[in-house]
Formats: sequence, C-alpha cells, structure tokens
Amino acid sequence: MSRFVQILESRTLLTATNSSLAAELATVNTNAAAVKADLATLTATAKVDMKAIATDLKGTSKTNVPLLKKLQGDENKWLTKIKNNTNALLRAAPLSAKGVADGDAFLAAPTKLSLQSKIVGDVNALNVATTAPLAALTADIPSATISADVTALTTANPTNTTLAADASRITISLLQTQIGPGVSQAISITDSGHLVSDAGSFSTAVSALNTDLATLEPAPTTTPSLVGDYKGTMKTKGFIFGIGATKVSFELDITSQTLDSVEGKIIVDGQTASGTITSRELTNGKVNLTLDDSGVTITLNGKVNVTPTAQGLPPGSVISGSGSISIAGFSIDGDFSATKTT
Repeated sequence: MSRFVQILESRTLLTATNSSLAAELATVNTNAAAVKADLATLTATAKVDMKAIATDLKGTSKTNVPLLKKLQGDENKWLTKIKNNTNALLRAAPLSAKGVADGDAFLAAPTKLSLQSKIVGDVNALNVATTAPLAALTADIPSATISADVTALTTANPTNTTLAADASRITISLLQTQIGPGVSQAISITDSGHLVSDAGSFSTAVSALNTDLATLEPAPTTTPSLVGDYKGTMKTKGFIFGIGATKVSFELDITSQTLDSVEGKIIVDGQTASGTITSRELTNGKVNLTLDDSGVTITLNGKVNVTPTAQGLPPGSVISGSGSISIAGFSIDGDFSATKTT
C-alpha cells in the first residue's frame, strides 16, 4: 500500500474538492458584489436626502445653520463607520480566494504537507474574518445622534412640511433596516436593511467555504506509527551562545498507540517515567506528548518524519522537537532528537 493511500485512510475523509471550493468562492464573490452595491446605494441615498434637506432650509432662519451643520457632520461620521465596517467585512473575500488557492494546491499535491500547513492559517483567519465587522455594522445602523439632530431641525421648523418629509427619509431608510409591518402595511426593506441582509449572506457564504476548507486541515492519525523504541539525546539551550548547554541521553519507548494516547516509557539521563501518555499525532507529522501525574510532568512538542529521510529511513523513524521533563526532582528543558531502533 502506498504512503499516500495510508495517509488518506488514517485521517478524516476529505470532503472538499476543487469543484466545491470553486462553487463556494463564486457564492462568496457574488455576495460581496451585492454588499458593495448596497453600500454604494446607501451612500448615494444619504447624499440625496441631505441635499434635499439643505434645499428645504434655504431662505429660512439663520438659526438653522448650526443645526444643519451638526446633522451633516454626524451623518458623515455615521457613513464613515458604516463604510469601515463594510470594508472590514469584505476583507474576507480575498482571504477566501487565498484559502481556495491553497486548497486547490494541496488537492493537486496531497503529499506536500507544507501546503496543508497554509490551510490551517487560512481556516484560522476566516474563522474570525466576518464576525466582528458584521456585528459592528448591525449595531451601528441605528444612530440616536442623527435621530436627535433630525428632531432638533424639524422641531425648530414645525410648519416646514417638506423638511419633515425629507427628514423622515433619513430616520427611515438609513437608520432602520425595515419599515412595518403595520396596519395594511407590508414589510419594506430599507437601503440599510439590504446592506445588513446581504452582509449576513456574505458571512454565511464565507463560513460555508471555510467549513469545507477545514476538511483539508491536518487530522489526528496513527500513521506513521509511533510504536517503537526511539533513542537519542536531549540538549538544554544554555545561557548564551550555547554556553552552559547540557546534553543527556533521551529514550522514548512506545508499546502501543491510539488517536489520543500512547503507552510506554520515557527515559532521560537515567530517569524513567512510564504509563499512559496523552498524545496527538497529526497527518502533517506534528506530535504532542503530555503527562502530569504523581510528580511527573512531561510536555514534548515535535514532529515525526512522514516521508523517507535523506538517509532513506522510512516514515515514523525520526522524532524531534522541544519540551520539558520533570521526573522525581530531576528537570530538564531543551531540544530532543531520537531515531527509532526497533
């Protein structure tokens, strides 16, 4: 059986395909285009409404000037926040494209585990790409400040019915996401409502793509097997430029392995700890071993070779990394490297 087939059999079944990723990215891009169009419409609407209010106030009392300036200033600040939130949200689009490109590359070369490591970064980035911007966009749509500015203007001009009508469009189409329902009134989605709705659809599309992409991440495995007796050394880092570094014997003798633990013993400079050790091996070769029991504390993080070494040793032959070990008062912290002898 080939090593590639072994890897596929030992990990979670891949569900992402080039076609599925392409379709999901197309949905992301379609929704991104809708969000951009909504933002442009909202901005244009705000400009038209503000121009109408300025026209309504021409020739009226000079006391309206500071009231209008305050409304204009607060609306500009509001629009800036909405634009910033929307642009922050849309950064998930190029992140999605990068994730798909990395996914396609890995699907084309599934034994090249460096490509798989890129997918981990892509998934982590997409996990948080839309949550905060979407929440901020939704929260910032209502604005008590602008509402107060509009009220101040209409209160100062109670007989200006044209102003009242134009001002109401700001409080309705900009600061609310829908109109109604009411008596004999159907629900009507406002410009802000379309923006929030399409932003939500965009976020959902990004999440769907990310869920699919995550199936290509490294998965727990027992291949290559860690069962065997690894012997080598562990070296402390020293104080400066390697001065004071200490090298001691290191042995990791594993007799059995599951997806979340190994049985065996660790011997460091003659000090032995044995029993069940919590472990995690991933398809990209990363290995983690931890034990905290009865005065024994072990934390080892490293990698096992998943391809033949330059010396021709088969997968699972060399394990190396760094960590700390404390056994019965003996403690060491440093780098280790060991080769399987049996």
